Amino acid sequence: MSTISRRSPASYLLAAPAALWMTGAVVVPTLLIAWVSLWGGRAFSPDSPLTIANYARFFGNQTYLKLILDTVQQSLLLMAISGVLGYAIAYFLVVMVKRPMVRLAIFFALVIPFWTSAIIRSIAWIPFLGVNGVINRTLMFLGLTSAPIDAFLYSRTGITMAQVSLYTLLMTGPVVYTLSNIPVQLREAATCLKAPPLAVFRRITLPLTLPGIVIGQVLIFLNVMSDFATVAAIGGNKLALLGNLVLNFYEAGNIRYASVVAVLLMVCMLAGVAIALKVVDVRRLGE
Repeated sequence: MSTISRRSPASYLLAAPAALWMTGAVVVPTLLIAWVSLWGGRAFSPDSPLTIANYARFFGNQTYLKLILDTVQQSLLLMAISGVLGYAIAYFLVVMVKRPMVRLAIFFALVIPFWTSAIIRSIAWIPFLGVNGVINRTLMFLGLTSAPIDAFLYSRTGITMAQVSLYTLLMTGPVVYTLSNIPVQLREAATCLKAPPLAVFRRITLPLTLPGIVIGQVLIFLNVMSDFATVAAIGGNKLALLGNLVLNFYEAGNIRYASVVAVLLMVCMLAGVAIALKVVDVRRLGE
């Protein structure tokens, strides 16, 4: 047990390097983005007056408001799909697979694709989703369709499929950790008392894994909200979310509006994390 109290000079000294790094890498850039989003006037200069006119124009555009709604809806959809799939995979690995070596091999098989870039993994979905892609050829081979389906590539369906494959493991990891920390004796005792499997899961397993579920959901929410590469690769020029809007404004030289969208993204992310922390205290994850 550490003998250093939380408010002692030694504790502040030890925390100083991390605090300085966070200030320089996170706090200062965030404040600069917020400052630029408030620049007014015609001149693009630090001397420009501060105003909320940029936000007023942004919220006055119905297309941009729809993008906010679409981004939140996509994040919630991915949280639901990837949440269920990630939990099922974690439950299978921890509860159903009894041999540790087999469990480790399966987990490595899931992790290995994440050793490559997210952009590469997004682009790799294009040969599967195209009109002449693997999915369409499989459906036609099985006789489920007589002609190729063009609803996969350059569509919200294709984006969702790609993002599910990219972010499901973000749910699996925290749930595997919490499931592994549940004593097996708890489930065995409930089974000996004639509790049905569903009751054991609902009364014991699910409540004890709630911190892992919340952490996984937060990770999925943050990644989908900020994802622009998958949307650009799979959606093409037909679809966009807030992350793509930031990139479009930046490439057009409209730094003020790019900063406005970036601030809105950060606000949405902070609100999502705050709501998640109200559900469960994730600081108790390691207890």
